[in-house]
Amino acid sequence: MKVAVVAGVGPGLGASLARAFSREGYALALLSRTAQSSEPVANELRANEGKVLALAVDVTDRQAVVRATAKIRAEMGPVTVLAYNAGGFGRGNFLDLDPEIIRRSFEVGTMGAVHLAQAAIPDMLEAGHGFISLTGATASLRGRAGFAPLAIAKSSLRVLGQSLAREFHPKGIHVVHVIVDGQIDTPKLRARAPDRPSETAIPPDAIAAAVIHAFKQPRNGWTHEIDIRPSLESF
Repeated sequence: MKVAVVAGVGPGLGASLARAFSREGYALALLSRTAQSSEPVANELRANEGKVLALAVDVTDRQAVVRATAKIRAEMGPVTVLAYNAGGFGRGNFLDLDPEIIRRSFEVGTMGAVHLAQAAIPDMLEAGHGFISLTGATASLRGRAGFAPLAIAKSSLRVLGQSLAREFHPKGIHVVHVIVDGQIDTPKLRARAPDRPSETAIPPDAIAAAVIHAFKQPRNGWTHEIDIRPSLESF
């Protein structure tokens, strides 16, 4: 059985990534902080005869990640795809920021990826192939006033992806960092701005399609970094 782990599953990009890898024939392990976030997606995939395991996991808790990975391996098989979509969105005026907000953003945005990658990569090495996607943001390239927590977390995630690619591409593990340059068109965004023109936000399925395109690339033509934005986004 081919097994993909998607971390950070909700009604937006996490759900789109799960559907995309399910269509590629993968059994899905869906990780979210609470069961309420991933169960609707899990039920949808099961209704379409997908093999799904939904787990409530705090990705900042290393031992919880180790236990979850062991459960996935025992019930489904070794992990050869990891899509890391978890992120902590902290913001605020720098002098007013509680350092805990910065720490939590870093723990969710970067350290969770460290924990999961260290748990999954041995399976990929044993299989001789693997794929890791990391959901990034414009903040990984440049910080903005009021967005220090996000910028710290996302820039660290980007450098982690570069380090993983340089170490593991030669061993058959394709690592892709996806810079999402714009807002994702999610139910939460629609509830907040129902009249917002669709061309100003990125459909989550479009991002998932770009990830799958990278996933299918031959080893002598791998992409490491993708940036995705609406046509009206300034950059």
